[in-house]
Amino acid sequence: MKSRFIHPLFPEGRTKAFTLSYDDGVTQDERLIAMFNKFKVKGTFNINSGLFGRKGQANGQPMPATHWRFPEERIVNMYQGHEIAVHGAEHLDPVAYPLPVIAQDVLRDRVNLENLLGHPVTGMAYPFGTYSEDVVALLKSLGIEYSRTVKSTHSFDIPEDFLTWHPTCHHNDPELIDLIQNFLNSNSHELKLFYLWGHAYEFDGHNNWGVIENALSIISGYDDIWYATNGEICRYIKAFDQLIFSADGHMVENPTAMDLWIWVSKEAVKLPAGTVTTIGR
Repeated sequence: MKSRFIHPLFPEGRTKAFTLSYDDGVTQDERLIAMFNKFKVKGTFNINSGLFGRKGQANGQPMPATHWRFPEERIVNMYQGHEIAVHGAEHLDPVAYPLPVIAQDVLRDRVNLENLLGHPVTGMAYPFGTYSEDVVALLKSLGIEYSRTVKSTHSFDIPEDFLTWHPTCHHNDPELIDLIQNFLNSNSHELKLFYLWGHAYEFDGHNNWGVIENALSIISGYDDIWYATNGEICRYIKAFDQLIFSADGHMVENPTAMDLWIWVSKEAVKLPAGTVTTIGR
């Protein structure tokens, strides 16, 4: 068997991916989604189904920011083309309540969103960004496949554990533009992922909508970047665990329902869904 280097690639042989995540289902999402659609990027929006239609005030902002949440009847149309994920029905702090209470909050949110959307909802962002080993184990038992934290890594690594998915940075990070440039300038066959997160009401509170518009204008429009939701990235990466290689490494079966791509020696190779592909010969 020849020695060769085999590792995953994103769809169409891309080596980079960009994803966003915004929390709470607030009315400022409407303006944000318009920007996402303009620049042809995809986001994941983490919704509290027990707080539909609630009004509040965002604290800790330089300027007053009304914290309106969308009513239930607007959710499906508002987030069309993007992903909706769990954020706890009542936005309870996962480490401040007993596990059974958190289990009910997460499961209630998941069931509510699934009934509303008509499909399974298996993604999440931790309310307040807090979690513990027990909470992570709990989410796994509730069918949650991934959950985002609020810990900035300033890196572009694929998470080792999608249930503790640390983003690259928040949109107010002073290093945001430098990080984007580093991401764009990176050139290797190793996968790189830029994950940006925040709350849309923060743009009102900081009077800085220009920050996200500028960031999107810089990072969008590249053929070598996959613009995807959190869920799309998680499912794609996890699908590689299901690949079956022959004993000599020259054949690989893709039993999944999605096309996958790998780098073999000096080229990108497509592994069509449900087929066996010969590689390295």
